[in-house]
Amino acid sequence: MRTFFTLILLSVVGIGIAFGVSFYADMEQSGDNTPLPSMQLPYNNFIAATGVVEATSKNIYVGSLMRGIVKKVYVQSGDSIQKGELLFEIDDAQKRVRIPVLQAQIVNAQSKLKSAKHQLELLKDMKKLSSSMVTNEKYTKGVDNYNEAKTFYELSKAKLKALQNELKFYKVYAPIDGKILQSNITLGSSFNTNTKALIIGSDKLNVKVNINEFDSSKLVTTAKAMASVRGNAKEQIALKYKYTIPFIVPKKNLTGLSTEQTDTRVLQVVYEIQNRADFPLYVGEMLDVFIETSKAK
Repeated sequence: MRTFFTLILLSVVGIGIAFGVSFYADMEQSGDNTPLPSMQLPYNNFIAATGVVEATSKNIYVGSLMRGIVKKVYVQSGDSIQKGELLFEIDDAQKRVRIPVLQAQIVNAQSKLKSAKHQLELLKDMKKLSSSMVTNEKYTKGVDNYNEAKTFYELSKAKLKALQNELKFYKVYAPIDGKILQSNITLGSSFNTNTKALIIGSDKLNVKVNINEFDSSKLVTTAKAMASVRGNAKEQIALKYKYTIPFIVPKKNLTGLSTEQTDTRVLQVVYEIQNRADFPLYVGEMLDVFIETSKAK
């Protein structure tokens, strides 16, 4: 009897083991076993850092001296632009209603100037005939009336010209050749003088590299440097030193690694991308950067 129960127990255990092996075998087969891409280190001795792609022009937040409602938009994110190209227009209707008023003022001032000039010419003719016909006081008043009318006429024209020049600021043009990096401007939206709704940048790109302050002493500006796209080490870019920002700052672009210290301070060095890669690069994209050093320190 004892042997019978022992056999039953062994049978149950055997069945359990069989199910377990089958279950884990299925999990192994269904799992993604694709190996992570490996990267061949470019130099024997190097500084490892992170870099951020930026336009050589830096990010330009397009603004205007005027504020108001956007009435026309001519560009969108990703568009290539040329210097002087019209980007958008702000509604100038409130200003334009003054144009007919100023034009009428000019016509009125011109009429008064013509009348004052005619009166002064009469006084001059009369004075030539006989000095006693026109008193000095009357002649002086005629001259003053003419000068006053002339000043008012010139001032009226200047006001119209100033308004016409002011209206030009309601049209916003591209300050450089480049690309629309980001546009949040929409028809009918409110545009303020300090808004950051439209960002443009040049087509040529740099990489701003954040070097840990503990590695800053190893930096050799003439050394070779390269960057690779995160997640695809095969996409590599040759870099050329451009300039160093001589100011140590807290690190803002964190990599997310568990070993990274959030209180790290970095030296920022700007490198030029020597040959534009045949794969896309985007402003703000983070890259892995390697700078060769002469020897291990």
